[in-house]
Amino acid sequence: MDSTTASPPRYFELDPATLDTEQRRIFEDIGRPRAGQVPAPFHIYVESPELAATAQAVGAFCRYRTGLSPRLSETAILTTAAYWGAAYEFGVHAGEARKAGVPEAEIAALEAGRRPDFDDPDAALVHDFAAAVYRHREVPDELFEAAVARFGRRTVVELTGLLGYYSMLAIALRVFRVPPPA
Repeated sequence: MDSTTASPPRYFELDPATLDTEQRRIFEDIGRPRAGQVPAPFHIYVESPELAATAQAVGAFCRYRTGLSPRLSETAILTTAAYWGAAYEFGVHAGEARKAGVPEAEIAALEAGRRPDFDDPDAALVHDFAAAVYRHREVPDELFEAAVARFGRRTVVELTGLLGYYSMLAIALRVFRVPPPA
């Protein structure tokens, strides 16, 4: 998974001292719950403060307040990062997935672009739903109905939003050639 090339760099970490008042406020708001650390996508987005603030709000919901457990959310995020080849996103969320209980074999399979041999049928369902979106730009009726039966329509809406949000981040990470985390 490679999101960098030999071309000139497009990504750089912002220096808060160089930001205008609105940018600095958003930058600090994003860093506050993260002990001052601002993730790479927001070093990109804060150049457009309104986009950064909106993305931050959507991201906080998608990451922490959907009907999915952390393990299922991280499975969906890793599936998304692998699809887009977003090495930074995959690297960050592999660590989060481990904390959420995603088995190492599942993380390794996703990183290699393979469907894991899931030990949790809910994780398999989330992955297969996400993979269908990316592979076919569609979710077959049977898979959609299985997801709604298992998680409820509201959580399927939230899963769909999570896939869109993390795809948005992955696209920015690819466009700006953000390297994997150290």
